[in-house]
Amino acid sequence: MKLLLINSPLYREHTETDEEYLPPLGLYYIATHLKKANIEVEVVDCVEERLGVDEIFKLLVNRKPDYFALNIFTQNLETVREIAEKCPVRTTLIIGGQVVKSIFSEIMTWSISNNLIIIIGESELILPEIIKGTCEQQPFYCDETKKVYRVENTSSYFPSDLDKVCLDRAFLKDRRLINHYGEREVAVITSRGCTYDCAFCGAARSKNCDTTIRLRSYIDVKNEITAITSTHPDVSSIRILDDLFLRDIKSINAAIKLFSGFPQISWRGMAHILTFVKTRDLLPLLHESNCRELFVGVESGSNHIRERINKSGTTRQVVETITEILKTGIDVKAYLMFGFPNETKSEANETYALAKKLKTVSEMTEGNFRVSVFQFRPYHGTTLYDELIENGVGIGATRQNESLNIFERRLQFNFYSGNYSRMSDEDLNKFVLQTQQLTEETNA
Repeated sequence: MKLLLINSPLYREHTETDEEYLPPLGLYYIATHLKKANIEVEVVDCVEERLGVDEIFKLLVNRKPDYFALNIFTQNLETVREIAEKCPVRTTLIIGGQVVKSIFSEIMTWSISNNLIIIIGESELILPEIIKGTCEQQPFYCDETKKVYRVENTSSYFPSDLDKVCLDRAFLKDRRLINHYGEREVAVITSRGCTYDCAFCGAARSKNCDTTIRLRSYIDVKNEITAITSTHPDVSSIRILDDLFLRDIKSINAAIKLFSGFPQISWRGMAHILTFVKTRDLLPLLHESNCRELFVGVESGSNHIRERINKSGTTRQVVETITEILKTGIDVKAYLMFGFPNETKSEANETYALAKKLKTVSEMTEGNFRVSVFQFRPYHGTTLYDELIENGVGIGATRQNESLNIFERRLQFNFYSGNYSRMSDEDLNKFVLQTQQLTEETNA
């Protein structure tokens, strides 16, 4: 059996950009377990290779795979639908991804001529068994051409022990990003799931009660980094992609211990403001462990909006904590959004003011502050998406906001599907642009 696994394109047409994209590690985990099951698998990252629909069709005609698997996101839903409905070869189509849980009924109404398998949940363990015909779990929906499987935490195919879910990095084809420090960087995942319940996020705890939060062991992560440094001695930075790496005092101490064992490596990772409210005394030790930069989801500088989107922590805690991080010499990249449902111009201005204040603080500290700014767009499977639908608000098709495309290397962030705030389009775009401009000269 031959399976073609693709990271679905963001754009319908071939796009020539010099932007860098994070590798789709989730797909590589799936490919690893397919390979272990002696299934011939090829992974094509259509985002990294800038492939459009026509090029994917040519690839399918050339490869003629027995199975064709692809992921789907809110922003490329229509593109994936076109690929699925117009697939030029006879194959079995497999569709997965976080949003599938919310839209699988819609996918089943598409005019797909091929057999279709939909997998809700994590696929590493169940997909090889489905393809080999040895899957012991029955689909919860099945007809002559369609099957739908759901992998919940009660399933025998649920990857409850992440130490047993391995990654063959050969699938990445020596792909190493150059971060904005000019360092060769490799991405690593150390956990799955999130303890928080943000209303704009598909990983929110209340929307994923059928899964559990899982953490890789210290030794397993250490072994992976050891292997990376051995295989790729030119790698000088590790980026931890998951939200829970720094979640409490125990995890902070574990990170310090872990990276203190790799003095030649700097590292960057996600952090939550509340993580450091009572652990600020550990920040100097984090810096000594070569923590170069922390990514923080600030989202909004308005306490009213933060409460509205269920974002834990106050704006005062945001300012105080990021200030302490910067004083320690650790850089901070803050993610900010404008255009939340019913957000006012005054509330948006609070976010801009917060970003401006932190940029000013960083000019007097060793740490640098930068931002990555987005226009809010509702994702399937999130609380805000559901609320908009319940309130009769029409959600448009996702497309590029050309007004935001003035900065280089940011096309991938400038999708939108409408303006749900109480601001005009002009004011909303202005807030995004002027806030991004605060640190654009150092952003990458």
